[in-house]
Amino acid sequence: MQKGLTFVLGGTKSGKSKFAEAQFRAEQHICYVATGVSQHPDAEMQLRIQRHQARRSQYWETAEQYRDLAQLVRNQKMDGYLIDDLTMLITNCFYELVLAQTEPEQLDRYLEHLTWDELQSLTDQLLAEVQALLVAQRQTEQAMVIVSDEVGLGIVPATKQARLLRDLYGEANQLVAQAAEHVYLVVSGLPQQLK
Repeated sequence: MQKGLTFVLGGTKSGKSKFAEAQFRAEQHICYVATGVSQHPDAEMQLRIQRHQARRSQYWETAEQYRDLAQLVRNQKMDGYLIDDLTMLITNCFYELVLAQTEPEQLDRYLEHLTWDELQSLTDQLLAEVQALLVAQRQTEQAMVIVSDEVGLGIVPATKQARLLRDLYGEANQLVAQAAEHVYLVVSGLPQQLK
């Protein structure tokens, strides 16, 4: 296990989560933070969650949350934290903040009419959640592995909603990559060390 912060990026089904899990030993006291909290359960998402749960060591604790991760890290001393994943953290926080302002059926219209200042405020709130987690890790000096999707290699999304999220993921990934001691990109199950 590497000390400090390790960041693991990859595409869908690239093997990034398996690689991240392998950074810790099964018998260690690890907190597996599952940010893919299902707000509106569907069978396919539930199956994905169950597969991830089945791979975890029986000795690891699981925290299913996407908010206040900095507080979680500060409140308990562990051998390490595995945050899987940053993309779902941003997604869930984004919809929580936006849907507090509008109804789901008005979401696209609401986003289309955001001013530059409103968009920047939303971005700042979301990235503050990530910054707080990074500060907590640095202050507590606990080992942490953060997993995220690399979403910037595809085409430009057709909708404003998808473009906003893609850009938020990219900005959050940059913050974590800059703070991390070790950064890996996993492609087809093969980890490439970037830093």
